[in-house]
Amino acid sequence: MYYLSAGRLRKKVTIYGYKEIDSPLGGKKVILAQKATVRAELKPIRGTEYMEYYRDTNALQYKVTIRYRSDLTEKDVLLYEDRQFEINSIINVSEDNVALEIYCTESKDKVIE
Repeated sequence: MYYLSAGRLRKKVTIYGYKEIDSPLGGKKVILAQKATVRAELKPIRGTEYMEYYRDTNALQYKVTIRYRSDLTEKDVLLYEDRQFEINSIINVSEDNVALEIYCTESKDKVIE
């Protein structure tokens, strides 16, 4: 059995998900809407540098640990303070529905409006 102590979850992370709404012109518009605010642990795990459009860019990868949530998907976005994280994968630790390990990449160019 996997145990998750509350002392590890020191950061407040906001989860955003894509939501379809009606636009004023009668069409559909997809926006990022806030789903929940949860307590989490953030740990950097890897940093890489690569060339993108002939400029140097670096991608920082993090492991975010939160309590289990059944509504979290890889399409969701995490926001911590003014930093945004795109989810790469979600692992249900020990398949006990106690904690999730979320592996994500920090997005420096995209901003939630």
